[in-house]
Amino acid sequence: MNDTAAHHPNRFLADLTQAMRSTAETARQAAIEQCEADAKSYSEVLQARTGEGAASLRQAGEADVSAIHDWSAAEMERIRVETEQRIERRRELLEQELREHASSVEVEIARIQKHVADYEAEVASFFERLLNEADPSVFAGLAAEMPEPPSFGDVENGSGEPDLQAPSEEAMRPGDEVTVEVGPETTPSVGDSPAVEMEDESIQGEAGEPGKPASVDSTQVVVVGLVSVASVASFKRQLGRLPGVKSVGVSSGPDGEFIFTVGHGSDTSLLSLIPTLPAFQARVVREREGVINVSAHDPEAEG
Repeated sequence: MNDTAAHHPNRFLADLTQAMRSTAETARQAAIEQCEADAKSYSEVLQARTGEGAASLRQAGEADVSAIHDWSAAEMERIRVETEQRIERRRELLEQELREHASSVEVEIARIQKHVADYEAEVASFFERLLNEADPSVFAGLAAEMPEPPSFGDVENGSGEPDLQAPSEEAMRPGDEVTVEVGPETTPSVGDSPAVEMEDESIQGEAGEPGKPASVDSTQVVVVGLVSVASVASFKRQLGRLPGVKSVGVSSGPDGEFIFTVGHGSDTSLLSLIPTLPAFQARVVREREGVINVSAHDPEAEG
């Protein structure tokens, strides 16, 4: 092979190269056109899917809105029913309070009448002795010992009025059941009367197995600071409304204190509940097995 052939390719190779370039350019153009066509076709598919997806989203959204309306209507009906139930429970409690009010007034009137009768008997006995005395000096001495009439200052000051405070909002919150047990209640006399035992009043029971009584613990709450009949009855009633309390009885102690015997569930914490009683500013001063000593303020004393 000579040098001329090495440096100058023949015509065949030049034509072949040109043909390969032309074919490559055609393939490139075809690939680009195919890519653009595929992209356009896929975009059309996406646009179709967008319309379908929007319709599906609207349908789901409208279904949710309809469900919200249904829920709202159901909630309003539930609130209406619960409102009527709470109003009815409060009215039942009002009837109980009115009965307790009337009972307290009757007990106080009976106590006053007994004091009057006792005084009349004492005066009759005194004058019988006095009128039978002939010695003037003895007569004068006896006259100086004429019995004093009983004082009804407590009644005049309104201490005989029972506490008619409305239950707290916590006691009437939604979902709570108010169990009303109505029975005779004996209010203790205060002052010169001997120790008086009040009937044990059942407040509410716990659901348990049929025929099997629920377990009840008993704690004595010894309270000092109460001086009026109404406050003792109110303190007893408020103890009975504490959660977990099933019964409350009360008797007067020898030194002016009042002993409230409280039946309650084993998980009831009277130590934490007693200071929450309204109006009495109750404070636990001592606690030992089965006994809680409490200092209280008598709201009637403010009058």
